[in-house]
Amino acid sequence: MARPREFDMDTALDGALDIFWRQGYVATNLPDLLMAMGLTRGSFYKAFRDKLSVYIAALDRYDDQVVSATVATLAGCDAGSAQACLSVLFSPEADARKGCFICNAVVELGPANETVAAKAEAMTVRLRNGILGVLDRFEVGEVGEKRTATADLILHLYFGHKAIGKGGKPREDWSAHLGWILGQANDA
Repeated sequence: MARPREFDMDTALDGALDIFWRQGYVATNLPDLLMAMGLTRGSFYKAFRDKLSVYIAALDRYDDQVVSATVATLAGCDAGSAQACLSVLFSPEADARKGCFICNAVVELGPANETVAAKAEAMTVRLRNGILGVLDRFEVGEVGEKRTATADLILHLYFGHKAIGKGGKPREDWSAHLGWILGQANDA
């Protein structure tokens, strides 16, 4: 009979997600990963094939925890304007230097790994659809291509916000850019 796991998988994946998010895939060595996950080498290899399988599981954890929460926040927003609802995407974070795990995955592993690229794309589509839902609810811009283009601009602004935060130079007022995009969508 196989021995039961002696660790909590969610806690271990949270540790993996945190270290991959902060350091990236390549810069995270196995000893660092084991420490972050709170695992021994034996437990690691019983639960996971290799570092890449942990990274992919961490991407799934990010999707479940961060992307799902963000999409739910956008869908449940009861503020009085699209800008107020979408501003949650640009609120200051305690650890802005981590950037966006989706962006990190796309840049670091996406070009060489189809699984990582597909998971990052799926999360990107979910975020875009969450933004589009807000635009639809508040009837921002024309229905169709214009509204979709507006959602894409806001998504790219969001990714830029995260990337600049990772670089240590957070921009204080992203809402001004968000307001400009929404204004342009309604002016045309």
